[in-house]
Amino acid sequence: MTVGVRLSRTELVQRFFALRPAMHRRLDEEMTRQLRDDLHHVTIHQLSVLEHLRQGPHPMREIARVLGVGESSATATADRLVRQGLVERLADPGDRRLVLLSLTEEGSALVEGVERAAARRTSRMLSALSDEQLAQLVDILETLRDAPPASFSHDDATEHDGERR
Repeated sequence: MTVGVRLSRTELVQRFFALRPAMHRRLDEEMTRQLRDDLHHVTIHQLSVLEHLRQGPHPMREIARVLGVGESSATATADRLVRQGLVERLADPGDRRLVLLSLTEEGSALVEGVERAAARRTSRMLSALSDEQLAQLVDILETLRDAPPASFSHDDATEHDGERR
C-alpha cells in the first residue's frame, strides 16, 4: 500500500493490472477448495449450467452459448447432469421440436448450497476490510460494472494524465 504517495494514473493502472492475477488466484483457491468439498461429482463447467438454469428452463442452444461451446458439447454436459439427477429435459410447449433443460429439486439444492458456501468464504475474505473500505470497494466495482465497454483506439496510448505508455 502506498499511503501518502500520489501515484500517476498510469502507475495505478499498472499496479491494478499486476494485482489481478494474485487476486484471481486467491479467489479461485478459496472457491475451488470449498467447491471440491461441496460439489463432489459436479465440474465447474456443469455448475455454470446449473446456475444459469436457476433463471428457469432454457433450450440447449442457450446453454451452448452460455458455455461458449457447440451444441454437441452442451448436450454431453446436459446428459451428465441428467444422469446425476440434477437436470431434467422438458418439452417446449411453444415448439415440440425443442427440448428445454430445467433444474430438478436436487439441482436447485446443490446450487443453493454452493452459493451459501461461496457467500461464507467471500465474507471471511472480505473481513480484512473495514466497513468503509468494503463500501468503497463495492461502489468501485459497481461503477466498473455499469461503465460502458471501453474500446481500443489510438487515444488509449495516451493516458488520462497526459503520460505516454
